[in-house]
Amino acid sequence: MNSKRTVPLMVACCFALGVTLIAQESGDASSKIQQLEKEMKQAQMNSDGTWYEQHLADGYVEGHSWGDWTNRAETIKQMQDKAIKFKKGEISDMKVATFEPNVAIAHYKFTYDATFNGTHRARAVICSDTWISQSGEWKLASDHCSHVEGAR
Repeated sequence: MNSKRTVPLMVACCFALGVTLIAQESGDASSKIQQLEKEMKQAQMNSDGTWYEQHLADGYVEGHSWGDWTNRAETIKQMQDKAIKFKKGEISDMKVATFEPNVAIAHYKFTYDATFNGTHRARAVICSDTWISQSGEWKLASDHCSHVEGAR
């Protein structure tokens, strides 16, 4: 066999295999993050503090559409105290982008009717969540939502 043809062919095959594996891993991460996002909204609507304890990263921060910040401990406490009560909530238009094998960003629209610490809010927000994989487990590092004016 001619080595001038074999070497470039082998390099091309290795490159194609690498691209395929990266794309597959990226797709797996995207599917996993979409699943976790849906679980998170379900946990939020059911005041499931256990889910939050298991899935929020140390250093987690949440930016609310009404201008408040919440850290990991405060978020878990809100869930445990059942300080958030949902009448309805619907997630839509979800997209996930992966960056390297350990970082993913989900963005979506969330329309809800709920009471937060005694304050009623019914609105649509757009959200962006940053996920990181630590030791093979995806953890939510940051969550930020902004109110969509005029949308409901």
